[in-house]
Amino acid sequence: MIIPMEYDKDQVNAIDISVKALFRECPSAALRLAGLNIPPESIRVEDPNVNLPELRADHVFIMPLPPEGYDVVSAMGAQEIAVYLEYQLEPDPSLLPSWFVKCGGLTRQMGIPVVLMVIYLQRGGRATFPDRYRVSLGSLETQFSFTAVRLWEFADRIRSGEFAELAPLLILCEETPTEQVVREEVDLIRKAELPEAVQIDLLGLALRIASRRLPRATLLDFFRKDLSMIRETGIVEEWIAEGEARGEARGEARGEIRGKSEEARNLLIRIGIRRFGVPDEQTRAAIDAITSLETLEQMAERILDVETWQELLD
Repeated sequence: MIIPMEYDKDQVNAIDISVKALFRECPSAALRLAGLNIPPESIRVEDPNVNLPELRADHVFIMPLPPEGYDVVSAMGAQEIAVYLEYQLEPDPSLLPSWFVKCGGLTRQMGIPVVLMVIYLQRGGRATFPDRYRVSLGSLETQFSFTAVRLWEFADRIRSGEFAELAPLLILCEETPTEQVVREEVDLIRKAELPEAVQIDLLGLALRIASRRLPRATLLDFFRKDLSMIRETGIVEEWIAEGEARGEARGEARGEIRGKSEEARNLLIRIGIRRFGVPDEQTRAAIDAITSLETLEQMAERILDVETWQELLD
């Protein structure tokens, strides 16, 4: 509470304590000032202490306050301003209260003006993308508005090279992404007048984001030229390791199938020899050429119903 010049500290404390006690005892009176006639028995007085879990913003950028913001500078005594950035793949209105709290908390914590900017990355099937948190009760209203950016509305400007740094996000602007979009991303990054290290990082990010929407083999074709350098950044290490693990699993599965196929083939030949005699070289070669476990098992089921090797192979 700000202490007026005409009151000393003891007087202010006495008033503060008294008013606090008054409104705690008679909350309906305060609400009637706003035209809300709530029965006293319907009001629960809650603990006013603010106990919050740890909250973390996506990003906070601090910069000198531009000249047009000097009215805020004079109000807060600050020469800088912060942009608090959040982004969402799909809008989640349940997070609006936490953005409201974090923006206020950052403002108090840093002691400078803070503005919130929210980037919605993907349109999907959503129709609304919130740009405010609003609560109202009769004539009472609290509203916290912020700037909402819809990334897909900037797709053409990304393609033009104006926002070449955002090329890895271009695939998110498409409802049905194709290989052509990834090709565009790669071309934009390679043509951008950016330091080589930044280009490699952007290529890595483009690969990682696209890997969730397009086949692995397709992406390897596009990024093979830069894959060794991308790998050094560590950005796609998880994706590469995942692919290697899949490859090992496929290899093990193929090996297991090959082993089972060999067993099925040997069993088929042993039974066939007892029924038809030893197969000639051409017949044996035809059986050895069969790699499908399913086919070999089907032949084993039929072997008792045919009279020759040739019938079995037909």
